[in-house]
Formats: sequence, structure tokens, C-alpha cells
Amino acid sequence: MKKIIYIALVLLLGSFIYNLVSIDYGLGILDASNRPFIIGLGAGICGLILCFIFLNYYRLKSNLDNRSTKA
Repeated sequence: MKKIIYIALVLLLGSFIYNLVSIDYGLGILDASNRPFIIGLGAGICGLILCFIFLNYYRLKSNLDNRSTKA
């Protein structure tokens, strides 16, 4: 499962960089032509946060399993 999360991280980072580069800064950040890229940036940030939460969960899961077997 960790491999899938790492693959998702790479795809999300690629999407985030693509959206960041595709924005036309000359028009302004909130211009109508930039809205899809801004939404893509927001989705990328949310996805990255979720992936980091999953990675922390899997890192701590072994500790939680060890505690439950000792009790």
C-alpha cells in the first residue's frame, strides 16, 4: 500500500508543478482563464496532505499493533 501512496505523491507533485507553471501571472491570479489551474493547485495541496497523513498512519501502525499485542 505504501508503494501506491508514493506513486500518488509523485503524480500529485507533477500535477502541482504543471498547474503552477501553467498559470499566466501577467493576467492576475484570479483571472477567469487561471481558475482551472488554481483549482488544480488546491486539489494538489489537498492530495499531498492526504498522502502525508496516510504515510504517517502506516509509519505509526506498527507501533499501535505492538502495543495492542502486549496488553
